[in-house]
Amino acid sequence: MPAIEVGETFTETRTFRPEDVDQFTALSGDDQPRHTEPDGDGRRMVQGLLTASLLTSIGGDLEVLASRMDLQFQRPVYTGETLVCELTVVSADPHTDGGVALVGDVAVRRVNRDDNSGQADTAAPNSADSAPAGTVVLEATVEGLIRE
Repeated sequence: MPAIEVGETFTETRTFRPEDVDQFTALSGDDQPRHTEPDGDGRRMVQGLLTASLLTSIGGDLEVLASRMDLQFQRPVYTGETLVCELTVVSADPHTDGGVALVGDVAVRRVNRDDNSGQADTAAPNSADSAPAGTVVLEATVEGLIRE
């Protein structure tokens, strides 16, 4: 794995589907009606930890063994929305056991919303959360170790 530099940014983009929520519901046991029953716009709320899996995808790509994740959920996420997760390296220092101790800041932003007809828009007017594209839905600080 190439050296990781302070200031370097890594991204992951995903649109959560009802099937993703179903699978996470079965795995996690988080079966609140907001996750299993569509709202008035036909969407289901995505579990917070499923949203945070964007971050774990980046960590997997970098082969990070996470030691701490401080997650701050800002807004709900719904099926059909496209999100982009950006992890920016704050520090990457040699670790006493070898490898690199990594600290990163994370922002997950809404890219767009799908109105279930396949037409993307930035703010469904009848939705409970009509924040536009670019709105931060999750912020985090993460720490971990990349072994050599």
